Amino acid sequence: MTAISSLAMWFSNREGKVVIEWFGWQVTTSPSFFIFSIIFIYILIYILFSFVLSLYNIPKKGLLKIKRRKINNALTALNEGVIASFYGNKKEVLNNLNLAKKSLTESPMLILLELQSSLYKGEKEKTFKLLNKMLDIRVLKPLAIKSLISYSIQNKDTNLFNNILNKSLDKKFDFFWIQKDVFNFFVQNNNWQDLAVYLQKKLTIKNKANRETLSIVYFQTALEYYFLKENNNAKLYLEKALKLNNFFPPFMELYCKLNSEKKNKLIKVLKKYWLKNPNPNIEQCIENGFKEKNAISKLRIISKILVKNNHLYFKHLILGKFKYKAKIWGSSKSDLKKSISFTPSKDAYYFLYKIEEDLKINEKLVQEFKSLYDKSVESIYWKCSSCSTNYKYWYPYCHSCNTFNSIHSVKANEHFEVSKKSQLAKGPLIL
Repeated sequence: MTAISSLAMWFSNREGKVVIEWFGWQVTTSPSFFIFSIIFIYILIYILFSFVLSLYNIPKKGLLKIKRRKINNALTALNEGVIASFYGNKKEVLNNLNLAKKSLTESPMLILLELQSSLYKGEKEKTFKLLNKMLDIRVLKPLAIKSLISYSIQNKDTNLFNNILNKSLDKKFDFFWIQKDVFNFFVQNNNWQDLAVYLQKKLTIKNKANRETLSIVYFQTALEYYFLKENNNAKLYLEKALKLNNFFPPFMELYCKLNSEKKNKLIKVLKKYWLKNPNPNIEQCIENGFKEKNAISKLRIISKILVKNNHLYFKHLILGKFKYKAKIWGSSKSDLKKSISFTPSKDAYYFLYKIEEDLKINEKLVQEFKSLYDKSVESIYWKCSSCSTNYKYWYPYCHSCNTFNSIHSVKANEHFEVSKKSQLAKGPLIL
């Protein structure tokens, strides 16, 4: 108000005229009235223009509001459709997909709902196309890889399977998301070498779990070559396995088979194995590495190897077995009974029964050991950490639940149990 009053006073102190001539007409007025007239006309034009513009935008705003409502309804349908897919409501999935597609352009969630719909309808070709499209969308790529691997397994498509594995070499993709399916495929096809090549590219050996996984795959590859009688390749892959997982019992059995000609070195290696990671399979290692030796020679060898670890029941059990085979029955009985004093076992009772039966001195004792043998159960050395199935021998995967690397050693001795998280044995490499 002060500014307007000051402006009016300024004009009143400075009189003058404003003359406007236009087509013979002459208009004379004061400067103050002229200026205020211009301002008034500008304001009036602005108000009229705003009013006209608002009238023009009313239909546009209405359409925009309707569009937003449709998009909101489509998003609601999309969310409800995805949720319905989780509990298997096919009707809701299909209905919500139709509603969502009317107002939404392609988005990860919409493609996901469309994929679920095509699966429900059994449209294999469309499903395959959608999965391939998902490979180019970062957030959907892991799901696409996992689904395409399952698809290739169902259709036994090895080429597709290998192509998808190459896609999964992306560093952001975690191998453990597809581990179970990948191992199932290679187990079914007995193709460990290709798996070894893939995992060498994919996994880093800095991680303990990765080292275990790689070592087992290398071992299975070595075993595959061993059965094909390609011993040089078998040794190559077994060496890789042992570098990652030294003195692991199954690896040692194959090591003895492949190095049976190196007698003196084999004795030193097995002695170190017995000290670092004692396991009942040392008996099988001796049989594998010295199969041409007679019973007495094998007894001498096993006696050199089984030093220390006197608290282990299976040390005395193994010595008793070898002495029985060498027909040193008195000493064999002593070792077998000592083994039972630690932990009764079916094997110990069996050999005590056989000794008494061969001696033919005490029939009552024969029947007593036979009864104990019949009542006892087989020794369990391995157990699946996933489904708790027991095994006498190690396997790379559980035959009950098909979980890879879930079989771990149990009760390796009376005071020690191998961790379920790691099977890696400490100690210098044998190679």
